Amino acid sequence: MASEEVPSLSQDVIRGAKWYVMMRWSIRGLGFVSSAVLARLLVPEDFGLVAMVLVIFGLVSLLFEFGVNWALIQNNKATDDHFHTAWTVRVLQSCAVAGVLAACAPLIASSYDDARLENICWIMALGVFIRGFENIGVIKFQKDMKFAQDFAYSVAPKVISTFVTIGLAFYFRSYMALVMGTLLNSFTVVCASYIAIRFKPKFSFAKISEIWGFSQWVLVSNVAKYIGTRGDVMLLSLFSTPTNIGYYKWGTELSYMTMTEIQQPFSRALMPGLAKIKDDHNRLIAAFLKALSMMAVVAVPVALGFGAVSEELIPLFLGGGDKWLPVVPLVEALVFLSMSSALYGISGSLLLITGNVKYTAYISWVQAAVMLVSLYPAYYFAGMEGVAYSRGGLGIVMFFVVSLLATNRCNFRLQSILSVVWRPVAAGIGMFVLLTSLSDVWVLDIWMLLGVKIVIGVIFYVVALLLLWGLAGRPDTAEHQILGYIRTKLKKTSKTYKA
Repeated sequence: MASEEVPSLSQDVIRGAKWYVMMRWSIRGLGFVSSAVLARLLVPEDFGLVAMVLVIFGLVSLLFEFGVNWALIQNNKATDDHFHTAWTVRVLQSCAVAGVLAACAPLIASSYDDARLENICWIMALGVFIRGFENIGVIKFQKDMKFAQDFAYSVAPKVISTFVTIGLAFYFRSYMALVMGTLLNSFTVVCASYIAIRFKPKFSFAKISEIWGFSQWVLVSNVAKYIGTRGDVMLLSLFSTPTNIGYYKWGTELSYMTMTEIQQPFSRALMPGLAKIKDDHNRLIAAFLKALSMMAVVAVPVALGFGAVSEELIPLFLGGGDKWLPVVPLVEALVFLSMSSALYGISGSLLLITGNVKYTAYISWVQAAVMLVSLYPAYYFAGMEGVAYSRGGLGIVMFFVVSLLATNRCNFRLQSILSVVWRPVAAGIGMFVLLTSLSDVWVLDIWMLLGVKIVIGVIFYVVALLLLWGLAGRPDTAEHQILGYIRTKLKKTSKTYKA
């Protein structure tokens, strides 16, 4: 599998990853602005109330989620009939979800003994119904690797909804700002989807058998993944307080940044590229390993680095003095889940593209079951921190499980995966240990300590990674590609300067 076999695909994927990472970080930047304002206007209980409903909404939505997007992306011969059928399925899905959630609103409110949840459920059900009419044609941006158009379509509605939600927070000064902001965001997205592309979907069942043949296993897998990643909040809602759930919500949201802002955008660019070469085994595996190597080099230091500086960063970001300090130990534990998920998420993309989606469903259900069984003992013996550490440990185990499954189903060696991830992981853990110990050693202003830790962390990680790469014989992995890119840029800059 020579490196020259995948140059064009690698370039397309990297170019797409740049767009999607930029897109996600643009959205995240808007989210940071919004969250920083909302955290000062609202209290942890407000976030906890909405989080409790969102968990239930997400679970019910997944019961009707048929993965039509992936069915279209992985199909290299998809026609307009496939898109029309997919849109029809999604509209029916949204109607079913909205109807169930609206009908169950009184039951949800009584189950948690909080009447406020009934109105929240009704408003969010309306948002789900509206969102179902989003133009399915926008998937063509991703499928055809039209990254710039996808960027514009995804970011513009978020800009609008961010400022609307902030305005609502100043007006309501309660959880209603979050609820109404979610509703208006759904309306904005639907309107933008019909402006962004000329494709006009219509009701059709012409290709229902093809869509369902792939999507049924995506449904099973998605339900399990949701339980595995969000079931903790659902169960904690039964024996913890809204305030504690608010802390946990922030801990998971902040620590999952590596997964949501790096791995998911990267996979979004990677999936259409892998789909184009899925019938060429050698090229497919070579492209997968290059992608995994790049993900490890970037995601590991971002995840562990964020956890290492959370003690300084979270009070500065969320404000309120000591109000949000209980979030810090949760983030320090959950970043290991985020790191592991970012790595095995690439293997999951490979399994999905190669038609092994049912095996990912099996593994996801095992993960969900283990999480649910371990949740209460972890909470009973160590509180919220115990839950966070149990989730982090489970994430590490899942990396090896999914990696073994990918190598078994796609006919290559586990050593191939380990050879591209061990150096970034080793360098990242060393950086994490070093930075977390600095808080106890140095007594500095919080801003100064944060800056010092970031600088030391970057230097340590880069030096450690390059040393380990050199000791390994300088393999053709992400380290080699990044250094080659830097050399090329330096040569061009030098020539420009001399000219």
